[in-house]
Amino acid sequence: MAHRSEFFKALFLLWCVLGNVFCVPTPTPSPVTLEDHRYTTRRIPKTVVYLPTARTRLQIKPMNSEIRTSTTTTTTIPTTTHHRSVSGENPLYRLDGANGQACILLQMDAVIAIKYRTVLGENREADLFVPNDATVTGNCDSGNTVTMSLKWNAFVLLWSFAKTPGGERWYVEKIELTYNSSDRHFEHIDQPNKTIRLSTGSKHSAMLFPTPVGKSYACDDETEVRLTDGKNSASVILRNMKLQPFKFKNNEFDSEFSCASLSARANRDETAPVAVGSTLAAAVLLTITGYAAYRYFKVKKVKYDTME
Repeated sequence: MAHRSEFFKALFLLWCVLGNVFCVPTPTPSPVTLEDHRYTTRRIPKTVVYLPTARTRLQIKPMNSEIRTSTTTTTTIPTTTHHRSVSGENPLYRLDGANGQACILLQMDAVIAIKYRTVLGENREADLFVPNDATVTGNCDSGNTVTMSLKWNAFVLLWSFAKTPGGERWYVEKIELTYNSSDRHFEHIDQPNKTIRLSTGSKHSAMLFPTPVGKSYACDDETEVRLTDGKNSASVILRNMKLQPFKFKNNEFDSEFSCASLSARANRDETAPVAVGSTLAAAVLLTITGYAAYRYFKVKKVKYDTME
């Protein structure tokens, strides 16, 4: 019996030893494993969310990636009662009367050629355009005389209009150009810092562009108007011009009076005096010739009767 109990003890001990050798415990997570995962070498994606603040604005691009340009329109409030617009290629200058309707309409392509002398004694010419954005001012208070001024930089171009005594026609009474001789167009001018005023002449000079009242003067041909003060001179070259003062009904040009009609009338006016003068000269010549013939035959007959 003693040997049997010893055998079972040895067998139990052997079973326990073999059980510890072949027994594999279940692994459990440890703090070391979590720390190793935290400090891994992989680059974890970084997500940044920007929130709009007072200094930054959230900008959203369109899905089609198109670039859209916004156009800003600037409105200029005029300080004078004048209008200027562009019709075709030529600017239209408009002066309003007290009733808000157009008083003077002027459409033209104008070039001003100013002659001057340099400090070296050279004669030069400065050519400049009347700009589209010239400031328009004037006076339409009178029923028989009105004025329009075009102002830009150091230049003022004044138009004075009047009516004939009977009121049947209007005409340009005077065109006057005022400028400062120190303007950049006059290089090395011999008389700087002077205000020069050139004009077409006095009120008794020839009428320019006489036109029936209620019609507009129109001329596509180039017209040159000469200005002077007796010492300095300039020319205003007008092209594709339409002009009408003394308006009161609407803001458009009325029926046209062409410069071709004016030229034909001028030719007729020049032909009539020549024809009358020629006729008068012929009548005087015939009278003198007839009287001389009469005297010749009368004296010859008296002498013949005396000899008998």
